[in-house]
Amino acid sequence: MNNNLNKIKTTGFNTPKDYFESFDEKLLSKLASKNQLDTIKSTGFNIPEGYFETVDEIIFNKVENKKETKVVQLFSWKKVAYTSAIAASLILMFNIFNPSDELTFDALEMATIENYLFDEDFLSYEIASLLTLDDLNSDVFTNTNISEATLEDYLLDNTNIEDLLIE
Repeated sequence: MNNNLNKIKTTGFNTPKDYFESFDEKLLSKLASKNQLDTIKSTGFNIPEGYFETVDEIIFNKVENKKETKVVQLFSWKKVAYTSAIAASLILMFNIFNPSDELTFDALEMATIENYLFDEDFLSYEIASLLTLDDLNSDVFTNTNISEATLEDYLLDNTNIEDLLIE
């Protein structure tokens, strides 16, 4: 069928000779002579007598006479509410009677603790008041090995080089 479309050489539409050259003149001359338009007496559309007065009653009678069909809903709200309540109670029961691993201080990441302290705006005096004398023992600080790369990263991230050069 598609092969036949390639063989068609003409569109099948024909226009009279000199149609487009004289179209404007013919149109303007018909518009200028109002005689033809004045002879038209009706629009060609007919409406039955008293149609607009009775159309409301006819429509309402047709709508009221229709029998209501019984609709069976796929999902009733009661069933959804019951199912949701059962699911929520099961989740709550499993969380209460089967607790997950206890959260310990060792399980926290150091970055989480640092972010908490930074966000809460603790002063160094407040943190120092929480430490005991055993925590502040000088052996803890002297036996800690800090690599040069770690120290360099800390200085680059937390200090201003210009301030260090001036001091």
